[in-house]
Amino acid sequence: MTHPDIQCLQRIRSLSQFDAGQLEALAQRLEIVDATAGEMLMDHGYAERDSLYPIEGSLCALSRDGVETRFDAGADGELAAIARLRPSMYRVSAVGAARYLRIHDDLLTEFAQTLEGNDDSLELVELEQSEEENALTIELFQDLMAGKLTLPSLPHVAARIQQAFDDDAANAETVSQIIQTDPAITAKLIMIANSALYGGQASIESLQQAVVRLGAETTRKQVMIYAVKELFQARTDAVRKQMIELWKHCQQVASLSRLLAGKIGGFDREQAQLAGLVHDLGEVAILHYAQDNPVLSGDADLLRKACNNLRPQITGMLLNQWNFGTEFITVGEESEHWFRNPADEADLCDLVMIAQYHSYIGTEQQKNLPPAASLPAFDKLGMGDINVAQIVEFLQQSRAEIEAIESHLAAI
Repeated sequence: MTHPDIQCLQRIRSLSQFDAGQLEALAQRLEIVDATAGEMLMDHGYAERDSLYPIEGSLCALSRDGVETRFDAGADGELAAIARLRPSMYRVSAVGAARYLRIHDDLLTEFAQTLEGNDDSLELVELEQSEEENALTIELFQDLMAGKLTLPSLPHVAARIQQAFDDDAANAETVSQIIQTDPAITAKLIMIANSALYGGQASIESLQQAVVRLGAETTRKQVMIYAVKELFQARTDAVRKQMIELWKHCQQVASLSRLLAGKIGGFDREQAQLAGLVHDLGEVAILHYAQDNPVLSGDADLLRKACNNLRPQITGMLLNQWNFGTEFITVGEESEHWFRNPADEADLCDLVMIAQYHSYIGTEQQKNLPPAASLPAFDKLGMGDINVAQIVEFLQQSRAEIEAIESHLAAI
């Protein structure tokens, strides 16, 4: 077995929070693998949560529509993961003789937890899914590719608003004309404009006044929030329960995203709130699919695992279909990749990730979290020295603000 050396691991940006001694220990848990020419390293539908790093030679990623992308392992510079999204839409093979490193996401979490070493209650996560879970993930993925898992369409008014902004034709008048065709959204926007978050001294009663007070961009985001919330509906009791839990989670992450954006600075609070709300939107499509699948709808645990496996990919596809920008699509695809670190500056995905981290404190999910100090996003957001106790204190001190934002979202 050949282990990577510390210089190799230092070329991986996502490991930037580990020091030399820690990387030396991690290296003993990893193996450099030799691949022969033409050897397949990953197939379409591959569902394991890991990252593949070419170290020597070249790898080829073949998409389902036949497009090939070649990745050469340079001698210097950063090592970048390829075909990262799961389930994989690429078949990856070695062009010639090659060497690569495969790092499991859960291994990094486990390793970071053991480094912290001061919590005997930690329960380390399993690295691999069961055969049943993998089979179900691939089945769902294949149904998605075959059009059997239908992505929800953007409601008509929201779609028209998006188009107006895409065409640079959005102003208070045009936005008002589009929205007034839907009485429910009209009423909601007037209510929002008069709420504690946006209200001025004078109460307003017309849609155009509401749009002027909020501004066209904020109005667009509020319409999108309304459109997103309308998707959280279910026909069956089993799926309805999960849909309610999902909405509560998205609502909490949206509230925390808005709050952190205001505290940290450098982010638009409206954009952060909307990003937090849509970060798990793909799960809505999976839950709708499950209503017609007795195997999924009858097993809550299996359904939850299927959502965990497919949610990022479907969220990204859905946000792309709805003409959200690249920043939002990245949030959907990567906000649960705790060790992601594509750039030196924090982005919207980093912010939503940390909001989601906060939302898990005090829940069953907390035992599966890596220590805060090991996440690059905390450091990039200026929160590198934070620990769980400080997060709990922050949440307690911000309770009133969080509840106000959550109440606003619930009323939309």
